[in-house]
Formats: sequence, structure tokens, C-alpha cells
Amino acid sequence: MKRTLALGLLLGAAASLGGCVATQRDILDLENQTDELKHQVADLKTTISTMQNNQADLGVQMQRLQEGLTAFNETVRRSESQMSDLSSKIDDLAATIGNKVAAIGTTLTTVQAKSLDEQKAALASQLQQATPSELFQAAEVRLNKKSYELAAKGFEQYISSFPRGALADVATYDLGEAYYGLKKWKAAGRQFGIYLEKYPKSALTASARIKYALCLVNLRKNPGEARQYLESVIADFPSSPEAKAAARHLKTLAAAAAQKAGDPAP
Repeated sequence: MKRTLALGLLLGAAASLGGCVATQRDILDLENQTDELKHQVADLKTTISTMQNNQADLGVQMQRLQEGLTAFNETVRRSESQMSDLSSKIDDLAATIGNKVAAIGTTLTTVQAKSLDEQKAALASQLQQATPSELFQAAEVRLNKKSYELAAKGFEQYISSFPRGALADVATYDLGEAYYGLKKWKAAGRQFGIYLEKYPKSALTASARIKYALCLVNLRKNPGEARQYLESVIADFPSSPEAKAAARHLKTLAAAAAQKAGDPAP
């Protein structure tokens, strides 16, 4: 009986001791969880603070952007106003130019109605009073308008009055162009020959050689010499547009010669 009672007391004490140990573990686990929760809360506060700072920076940036958009809109409004003013000025200018063009057209119609003899007489009067540059420019304008006879008169007068003028070389070449436009092949060829003799190394040398050769072709005279001049352009100015033109003319000459001989063109 006594043994049984002692055993019971011993088992009861062991059970009590086991309960105390379990409770201490729970407390330790709870404390660990609490510490971990505190760390998480601290991290969360840091994250919230960072987000608040970012939000503040974003607010500043948005405000600056808004201010920039406001300034841009103001600039656009001013530009639109200026464009409107400019459009009005352009319309006014267009109207003015239109009136002047109409007046010039009327004048040109009147001038064109005159006979060629009257135009020559007017040109002769102008030539006597014109400065060298005015004389040259007037002839150049007529050449560009394909008024070859009037252009030739102008260049002839320039060369005669100012043989050592600053534009004497160009006038010599352009006189050949005027004769060429009139299909005066002999006069044109002679003029291009004079140009090549006086100005053999000018910027228009290649063109003058081609025109001289074409004058010979049109005169049906010295085809061999014509070919030599065209070939010289290719040899001396191989990369120039004139070299390509000379090659085309040589091909045409070769085809004409073959046809004349009764052979098929190459």
C-alpha cells in the first residue's frame, strides 16, 4: 500500500515537472515570434517611410511637369498668334506679287507685240548706254530665254567694246552658244575654236570641245577631227558629265558611219 502511494506521488511530481518545461518552451517560442514580429514591423515602417518620400518626390515632379505644360501651352498660343499674323502678311505679299506679275505680263505682251527690228533698235540703244556687267547680263538673260539673235548681238557688243573685260571668256563661249542656237554651225564652230585657243584650261573647255565637234558634224565636215575632239573629252575629263555626253555622241557617229557603209550598227 505504501509503495503504491509513493509511486503515485512520484508520477504526479513528474507530470507537474513536465508541464512546467512545456510552458517555458511556449514562452520562449512566443518571445522569438514577438522579436521577429518587431523586426517585420520595423521593416514595414522603413518601407512606408521610403514610399512616402518617393510619393513626395513624385508630387514635386508632377508639379514641375504641370508648370512645364502650362508654359508650353502658353508658347503654343503665342506661336499660333504669330502664325496667324504671318499668314496675313503672306496673303498680302502674295496679292502684291500677283499685281506686279500681272503688270509685268502686260508689259511683256506689249514688248512681244513689237517687231524684231524694233527690239533690235531698242537693244542697240541700250547697248550704247549699258555698263559692261549690264551688257553681259542682258545678253545672258536673252540667251537663257533662247532669244539667240538678240543674245548674239549683246555678246558681240560686249566682246567688241570690252575685249579684256572680266567676263570676256564667258562672253566668247556664250556667243558660240547663241550661234549654235541659231544653227549657224560655221560661225558657232569658229567661235568655239577661238574660245579653245584663248582659254584652253578653263572650266568650259570640255563643253567647248563637244560643241566644236558637233558643229563639224552638222557641217558634215572633218568627221575624223570631230571624233578626236570627242575622244579628247573622255581622255582628259573621264569623270565629268561632258565625258558621258561625248561617249553618247561618239556612239551616234559610229552608228551613222556603219549605216552609211551598209554595215549593221554595233
